[in-house]
Amino acid sequence: MNKLEEARKIINEVDKEVAALFQKRMQAVEDVILYKLENDMPIFDSGREKQVIEKNCAYITEEKYIESYKEFIQNLMDTSKRYQASIINKGVVAYQGTMGAFSHIASKKVFPDSKLKSYATFEDVFKAVADGGAAYGVIPFENSYTGEVGEVLDLLSKYDCHISGIYDLKIDQNLLGLKNAEIKDIEKVYSHHQALSQCQTFLKGTNFEAIPYPNTALAAKFVSEAGDIHKAAIASRETAELYGLKILVENINTSTENTTRFIILTKKLEEKGDRFNLLFTVDHNAGQLAHIIQIVAEHGFNMESIRSRSLHNLPWQYFFYVEIVGDLREQRTKDLIEAMRKNCKDLKILGSYSVK
Repeated sequence: MNKLEEARKIINEVDKEVAALFQKRMQAVEDVILYKLENDMPIFDSGREKQVIEKNCAYITEEKYIESYKEFIQNLMDTSKRYQASIINKGVVAYQGTMGAFSHIASKKVFPDSKLKSYATFEDVFKAVADGGAAYGVIPFENSYTGEVGEVLDLLSKYDCHISGIYDLKIDQNLLGLKNAEIKDIEKVYSHHQALSQCQTFLKGTNFEAIPYPNTALAAKFVSEAGDIHKAAIASRETAELYGLKILVENINTSTENTTRFIILTKKLEEKGDRFNLLFTVDHNAGQLAHIIQIVAEHGFNMESIRSRSLHNLPWQYFFYVEIVGDLREQRTKDLIEAMRKNCKDLKILGSYSVK
């Protein structure tokens, strides 16, 4: 046996051992993620990941192999994280409404292989995530035409939930009626109040009575079950198919760029991504909010969004929601948050995510 054959024989033997060890390692990875899910522990720990890489590199005695091994172990850990993510995504995902609602559609887009569970209200979704009844929640946060969903800001302040991602869903509203209905038959139109607002230009050109309903899909279900050709709903194309309705007029929303941004709720804060958001309150004194904004600027951060919301138990006082470009894992971000804490009455880190 020459040197080439001998080297190849060694590689084959090592590869066989690596395959067996890989399976053993992946089983341990699965045990870790299941334990974390059962005990409500943070899923990914970037600090520990760095420690593991440094520890393993210390086992390499030949210095010329250290950088290659570092890349190898990083790839192995990335593979492990992807496998863990596939297990997490099989967990329960909570959304508000019923099948066919835009929250249901967004949930299917974000978590195509997961079990989806419907809840009656936005608050029920928050409760499910906070109490461990669901691994994730998918909630509409703002619409490009009608603006923010104020109730969601209140719930983000009230519940111990965090934002781990966002998803933008293009919204096409349609006028739906019974199979035997025509546009001339319609007298009453049912839909969520935001959907009615998104279609106000179309509705103003008709004599329809616009009637608010809990959500678009429930409105479509109601029209389907009512069996009245004089009733119609404003909802999605998917909803029409689901409840056996006919699209009387398609794409009736006023804005052709009608998009709703959904937030992905989790119990634990995940420090990842290029954006983070905060909720805070300040003393009710002149210039206090301006001082907080100045602190953000002095630390070199770009504040992309700021919104105020009244505190229900304190008339004429407000909490503030901000979205800032930055990585929570960086020291300069930690310094910013520490400086803000010193000048705010209360401050909550809502979440961190990437905007693609």
